Amino acid sequence: MRSLDKWRDDPGNPWTEATQCRQQAALFDFSFMSTVRVSGVGAQQLVNGFVSRDVSDLPENCVFYCLRLSRKGYVKSDLTVWKLAEGAYEVMSGDSEDITELMSQQGPDCSIENMSDSHSIFAIQGPESLLRLAELCNIDRLARLDYFQFCDVDVANLPVRVARLGYTGERGFELIARRADAQALWHSLARVFPVAGFGALDTLRIEAGFILYCNECPIGAAPTEMGLSQFAVQNTDRDVNSGLKLVCFTAQRNELPVLWQHPVSHPAHPTRGQIVVTSACFSPLSQTILGLGYINSQDIATAEPLVDPLGEFEQIALCRRPLFDPSKRIARGHWSGEFRPVY
Repeated sequence: MRSLDKWRDDPGNPWTEATQCRQQAALFDFSFMSTVRVSGVGAQQLVNGFVSRDVSDLPENCVFYCLRLSRKGYVKSDLTVWKLAEGAYEVMSGDSEDITELMSQQGPDCSIENMSDSHSIFAIQGPESLLRLAELCNIDRLARLDYFQFCDVDVANLPVRVARLGYTGERGFELIARRADAQALWHSLARVFPVAGFGALDTLRIEAGFILYCNECPIGAAPTEMGLSQFAVQNTDRDVNSGLKLVCFTAQRNELPVLWQHPVSHPAHPTRGQIVVTSACFSPLSQTILGLGYINSQDIATAEPLVDPLGEFEQIALCRRPLFDPSKRIARGHWSGEFRPVY
C-alpha cells in the first residue's frame, strides 16, 4: 500500500465515524495488511535480522511493534511481530515490499509461508469494544489481556485470534480470522459495531501521533527523529542524523483534508522555517486541521511561523504529539466488572 486512492471514495463521513470510535466503538477492515509466518529453529534469528528490535525476549502470545531500517539507518517501514510458539512467528506489515523481501530469505533451518491470502484482519476500537464483544463471545479471557497480548477465542462461533492493540489510540482489539470465515465474521461484527472507513482511521491515528509508513517514512528519517528510538534497540549505537524532526501541528486550509498525502513520493527535506507535511486531517478532537510533518531540527525551539512550501497549509503552529492521550493510559488500561474502561 503506497497510495490511499482506493479509500477516497468511501461514502462514510470520516469525522462522524472517528467521533463514534472515540465515544463508543467502531469496526475497521485491516485486511490490506500482509502476513508471513516464519517457523523453525532459525526463525528467531531470521526475524531478528529483519527488524530493528530484538525479539529474543518476546513472550509467547505477545506482539512487538518493530521497525525496518535502511542501510543508512532511516526508518523504511513499521510492522508487528507475533510470537505464536517457540520457533514460530508471524510478521505483519502494510508494506508489500516487506513481505516480498522476507519471503526471499528462505533458509534451510526455517520455513517462510505467506499467509496474506488465507487470513483476514479486522479491528474493533473504542471504549465500548469489550462491552459490545460480549454479545458475540465469552470475553473473560479478552478482559484479562494486557496491551500487546493475544489469545484464541471463538467469536460468533468462529475461531479467531484476538489481540489487545490497535491503530487509533483507543482501547480495543484486532481480530485475525481464516479467510473462509471472514465474511460471516464481518457480518456478525457489523451487527454489533458501526463500520468506519480508512478516512476515519487516518484521522484517529494522526490524533494518536502514529505514523503511516507510506506517508512518514519515504522522506528518510532516523528512529530518534521520528520519536521511535525505543523500537530500534539494536541500532542505538548508530550515529544517524538526517537533520529532521517529526512533529504534530495545527493549521488552516481552504478545504478540509481527507487521506492527505504529500504529492511527491520522496519529498525534499525542509529548509529552516519550512515544514514538509506528510499527513493531515480535520480533527474532531481539536476542531481544526491536524497533521504530521517534518521540520528542520534547528526549528524545534523557534517561535517563528512555519511555512508549507506547497502552499497548501497556512497558520501552521506546532502542538503536542500525540494530541490524544499522550500518556497512553487509555490504550493500556484495564476494564471494569461492567466491561467499561478503567483509567
